[in-house]
Amino acid sequence: MIRGFLSDVLAKWKRFRWQGLVKVWAVFMVIALVLLVESLGLHYGATRFDITYLDRDKAIPAANAIAGEKATNLLVVDSSQEGVSDAEAMLDQILLDMKVPTTTVDVADENAEFPALNHYGTIVVAMPNLDRLGEHVLQIMQWAKKGGGVMFAMTPEKTGYLDVIGPQIGIESSTYEYVATEGITPSEDFMLGGVRHTRSVTRSNRR
Repeated sequence: MIRGFLSDVLAKWKRFRWQGLVKVWAVFMVIALVLLVESLGLHYGATRFDITYLDRDKAIPAANAIAGEKATNLLVVDSSQEGVSDAEAMLDQILLDMKVPTTTVDVADENAEFPALNHYGTIVVAMPNLDRLGEHVLQIMQWAKKGGGVMFAMTPEKTGYLDVIGPQIGIESSTYEYVATEGITPSEDFMLGGVRHTRSVTRSNRR
């Protein structure tokens, strides 16, 4: 009886038109079953971290943290030049947030005495016209050659003193004339990832 039933089923299977689709469906079902069994056997876990925040009452303001500390940075400004006062205010806040003890000297003040540079580790110059510094520019560059760190926070204007120190701060050439260009294409070694992300900047895609 069982043999007859199997023979009947086999005969019907041979006459079935969609045998190929059934085989494909069976393969997919087997794959799905294998993936299900595998996923049920994998367990994931994560380490729990407890973040403890500092109490407001225990937080020390930056101004208090550096109060009484010896200044390690010299900020040189010229308040008589346009835009310098705004730049000074911004730099004061940045240096305060970084907790860098700073001494500020304003060359526009005739009574101000330019301090000895060997008392500082870094110097920030915030003025576009460096001629106002006079020979102090050369002193700063000599100090930098001995290991000091100097940063020009504002784009220097082309002046006689800039021509003198230009090669020392990476300016290969400069001119009083402006040249119009249709676009800029950075070289591959201009910045990290430049080989894969080199992109031209033209007038059509500027924002």
